Amino acid sequence: MASETEERWKRLAALGVRSESRSESPTPEGEARMSAVILQLAEPLLKQHGKTPQRVEAIIMLTIAAWNKSMFPPDKQPLIEKDLINSFVPKDGNAEDVGVALEIMDTMVERREKLFPDLHKIIVDYKCTISGGRLTLEVSSAPIPKLA
Repeated sequence: MASETEERWKRLAALGVRSESRSESPTPEGEARMSAVILQLAEPLLKQHGKTPQRVEAIIMLTIAAWNKSMFPPDKQPLIEKDLINSFVPKDGNAEDVGVALEIMDTMVERREKLFPDLHKIIVDYKCTISGGRLTLEVSSAPIPKLA
C-alpha cells in the first residue's frame, strides 16, 4: 500500500507538478512561511466569518484551494476549480453553496496576486488545529515553476 506522501505526489503529478519539485523542505531563510502566507490571505475572512472552528477550517481549506488553483495557467484554472468544487460541495449541495465557495476562492486568488505575485509553491498538505481558541496551521509545500 502506498504511503500518504506517495499518494499526495501522485495527485500532484496528475495536476502537472514535476517530480523534481518533490522536495518538501524547510522554508529558506528570508522567504515567507507558507502557513503565515495562507493565514495572511485568509485574515479578512477569518475576522469577519471565523466564528466557529468549522468556519475557520472551511475558510483555510478554500484559501489553500484557491492558492493551488492560482499556480496553474489561466486556461487550466476552470477545470481545477470544477474539481475543487466537486470535492467541497456535496452532490446534493445547492447553487448558493457553490457560489459562496467560488466567491471566496476568487477573493483569495486576487489577494494572492496582489500580496504574493512572485511566490510559486504548491501546497502539498496542511493541518489546521484549533485548540483553546488558538489556530495553528502547519503547511507542507513544494516549489513549482511558474506555469504561465
